[in-house]
Amino acid sequence: MGKYHFLVLGEEPRQKYLTAMLRRQGHVVMEAEDYLPGYHDAVLLPVPQTAKYLETIADKLQKGQTVYGCNFPVELRKDGEEKGIRFVDYMKVEGVASRNAVATAEGAIAEALQLGCVSIQDSRVLVLGYGTCGAVLADKLMAWKAKVTVAERKESKRERARTYGCQAISFEDLPAYIGQFDIIMNTVPALVLTAQQLSKVKGESIIIDIASKPGGVDFEYCRKKNISAKLCLGLPGKYAPMSAAGILMEVIIKTILGD
Repeated sequence: MGKYHFLVLGEEPRQKYLTAMLRRQGHVVMEAEDYLPGYHDAVLLPVPQTAKYLETIADKLQKGQTVYGCNFPVELRKDGEEKGIRFVDYMKVEGVASRNAVATAEGAIAEALQLGCVSIQDSRVLVLGYGTCGAVLADKLMAWKAKVTVAERKESKRERARTYGCQAISFEDLPAYIGQFDIIMNTVPALVLTAQQLSKVKGESIIIDIASKPGGVDFEYCRKKNISAKLCLGLPGKYAPMSAAGILMEVIIKTILGD
């Protein structure tokens, strides 16, 4: 394995652990908030702020470099690829999203405990979406003995949720049920909790949104109506940064260091 030069941007905790892991392997690693002059084999962007950092450094990247991050803006990625820059989306590498979902789910539960005034056990919890993250979150909540209901568009996923012990409803059913829940957790990266839906939420309920920015909740309505709602991004980096960095490190080893 040769020695590589890495530029690690941002101060997110995962970035600090990645820096330490790469240095232990003998690589040259520079940490910064902005692009530094000189050549870097790879540039590591912080997962929850990939778009922000890429917009800042896009015109400074050089042919032959590899850029790591998550959810790259389509146009910036396309322009970069035309210049010979390689982009690796951590979450699109097989197995990463599911393993990252574990830390995300645990972090979401921690956020709910901090924001709310009820315990998880015996609480009525609504999980919006039953994709990779939603399924792990529902499973974790069940393990904490919460009464979990999943809202999902696809009947096949609703049936799967029922198989694992959850109640399951369609989004069309939300108006009839949403007022029953103590905790609502959204994983859908589209506006699903509109003002109309939120008007039926009981006053003491809390909402944790872990979907990609801008999330799936009308936060302005929540502020006006004093509904406790929080957009929680980068939870693995906040609650399990070393474990989360280890997952990202495996991607780097597979895609550059293992070449």
